[in-house]
Amino acid sequence: MAGDWIKMRVDLQTHPKIVRILSATKADKFRVIGGLHAVWSVFDTHSVDGTLNGYTPDTLDHIIGWPGFSEAMIRAEWLSFDGAETLVLPEFDEHNGKSGKRRAEDQKRKRDGRKCPQNVQNESGQNADENRTREEKRREEIKDTPISPSGDSSASSILEQYHAKLPNCQRIAVLNDKRKKRLVAAEKLAKKICADQGWKYDSPVFWGAFFGECAGDAWMRGDVPNPNNPAWKQNIDVLLAEDRIASVMDKAIATMRGAQ
Repeated sequence: MAGDWIKMRVDLQTHPKIVRILSATKADKFRVIGGLHAVWSVFDTHSVDGTLNGYTPDTLDHIIGWPGFSEAMIRAEWLSFDGAETLVLPEFDEHNGKSGKRRAEDQKRKRDGRKCPQNVQNESGQNADENRTREEKRREEIKDTPISPSGDSSASSILEQYHAKLPNCQRIAVLNDKRKKRLVAAEKLAKKICADQGWKYDSPVFWGAFFGECAGDAWMRGDVPNPNNPAWKQNIDVLLAEDRIASVMDKAIATMRGAQ
């Protein structure tokens, strides 16, 4: 299919992290680049947010056919593992997924336009209108995409409950755009869960119940160390994966019903 591609930098072979992986694997740079292509393709195919639930480094190594490669990526900070069942690809939205590909296509189109200005000058009126329509549609999509969940107050409410219920997890000091998008998606799912249950969505109540349920599990509350990465701490990005929110809230709902 035309959309089945991933973005790779032209200067990738000279990236400092490539050197770190070369040192760890004792392989040549072209094999390392091929290994990265295989890993990034797995994430692009099976993940929408850079998270692969149910995967371990050994699982990923088996899929790409290179034992130890995932651990080398973890050491180079191009991959993270929660120590249990989830792999995370940092900066996934910047390079992979629909948003990353759209930016790459836009950049290529602009470069092509600069290289061949006569193509722009000779463009028919119909093609120009079509291009304007596509561009206007893209701007509308960007404009309609929220950058924070119902305002900063909702984001603060989610983080307040996270910090209060899970003091051993990573503290969130910076709310960047990527994390804001994750909070948007989490709040959207929370509202759907409440609507399905016939409840009024109350952010402190919902997230208090959610993170309170997380606190009952040693791994989710951050008490299980990662043997492959001692510096790793449990964090809100892992806990707010869509599948995990649903499974945790199933348990929380059952607990609340049992208490009635």
